[in-house]
Amino acid sequence: MFDARRLLDQVMNSSQGQDLARMAGGLTSGQGGSSNRNDLLKGAVGGGLVGLLIGNKSTRKMLGKGAGTALKLGGIAAVGALAYTAYQRHKAGQSGSGEAAPAQIAPPPADSRFAPQNTPAGAEGVARGILVAMIQGAKADGHVDAEEQRRIFSHVETLGLDPDAKAFVMDELAAPLDMARVTAHAASPEVAAELYAASLLAMDPDTPEERRYLDRLAGALNIEDGLQREIELTVNSGV
Repeated sequence: MFDARRLLDQVMNSSQGQDLARMAGGLTSGQGGSSNRNDLLKGAVGGGLVGLLIGNKSTRKMLGKGAGTALKLGGIAAVGALAYTAYQRHKAGQSGSGEAAPAQIAPPPADSRFAPQNTPAGAEGVARGILVAMIQGAKADGHVDAEEQRRIFSHVETLGLDPDAKAFVMDELAAPLDMARVTAHAASPEVAAELYAASLLAMDPDTPEERRYLDRLAGALNIEDGLQREIELTVNSGV
């Protein structure tokens, strides 16, 4: 059994900030803002796993500047902070009591149900679900064909992953686009919000296929419209 939290840290941890910034630069340079799948794959080949899994332009921009507030938390904490902050902002907007929405991205308190250790599957289960959600999200525009998969597989071989982690990544990349692979990890409403945030980190919903995927995923995860919008706003502007 591989260490999902360690693998997620390899993708997002701030201890690799310089490497992430360089990878993000490879993704954004010379692309003219395009989120074309071929551009993403060039980034994946040039930047390793982060190039494939961090597909959101706002996130890449923040990485290029040296990581935003959430990403400085690293790994599973970053996704939890995005989902928790979006939920708190949504709740404040619903209350009508004048409750202030959080101005900054904030990690969940230790006793919160958003804290990984308090979820039904524990931190390791949440990390695995986040990785699945990111890989599925990266494939949501439907343009990862067999040849592109082969190129990614060849690069994954060079990343120095342990055998179990490599097998997990390759199995998920080879699997068909199927949001049931994501929803299977939604052990609680809080984890569902984290999985949606993770999916969004892996894409820019600027194609009809990606937008449909996100809307269907939100429905399958039972995320109400207002919270869905708040997660998207938080991910796109607060990383």
